[in-house]
Amino acid sequence: MGNERKPRGGDCDGAVAVVIPARFASTRLPGKPLLELDDKCLLQYVWEQALLAEFPSRIIIATDDQRIFDAAADFGAEVQMTSPDHQSGTDRIAEIVSSGLLNASVIVNVQGDEPEIDPCDIDAAARLLLDDAAADIATLVTPIASLDEYRNPNAVKAVVSGDSYALYFSRAAVPFVRDGIDEAADFASLGIYRHLGLYAYRRATLLEFSRAPQSRLEKLEKLEQLRALEMGLRIKTAVTLNAPAGIDTEADFQAFVKRKKTKLKTIR
Repeated sequence: MGNERKPRGGDCDGAVAVVIPARFASTRLPGKPLLELDDKCLLQYVWEQALLAEFPSRIIIATDDQRIFDAAADFGAEVQMTSPDHQSGTDRIAEIVSSGLLNASVIVNVQGDEPEIDPCDIDAAARLLLDDAAADIATLVTPIASLDEYRNPNAVKAVVSGDSYALYFSRAAVPFVRDGIDEAADFASLGIYRHLGLYAYRRATLLEFSRAPQSRLEKLEKLEQLRALEMGLRIKTAVTLNAPAGIDTEADFQAFVKRKKTKLKTIR
């Protein structure tokens, strides 16, 4: 697949752009973006999925590692080198925006470890901001799949209002079901969601957020989206049923390899 259908360069920024932050020094899986399957690195799979989204007019990979920079340039992506001192992908994206290299009004943060992200979800996050002037940030949630996931602190839960705005995010089992809940529960009907790490920011909001210090709740739960809520920013959510499986460990990567090979056999 080529990238010719997507305009590139600072002079052709549209309303929406995607930035994919990628770093080499992952704690649980060092070198993760460059893990290879069928002569493509993991990061290329992410980039190719982003290319399939309709709204973005520009897609940039942001990294602090020369190896990732070189790999991205080799497969044809636009890539920018950023400071190695950033604490999060959001800060890495903010550097690119504040430098004047990117002028889009809506910036979608696509995680560099989600090679199966649905391009429609990228468009859905952007659409939330394009359609709702009251929203500062947009993100996606998906129904909790099981009781184990509900109780798992690594599965971040999102508490959402009736008008789809985020009320809170937590590693705890929230909202707490006082009457009890079991494995057979319909989590979707109960409105119990897992948060997905896909964000869309308005340009000004991104810069304001990145300049703000870590908040009290953010430090407690280790969730940066709580800083946004404590700042009074409004986070609009949409529900997706196409939750991608991110790659955090070697086991996750091997599961991805298996899924890709199974899909290839099915196509053949």
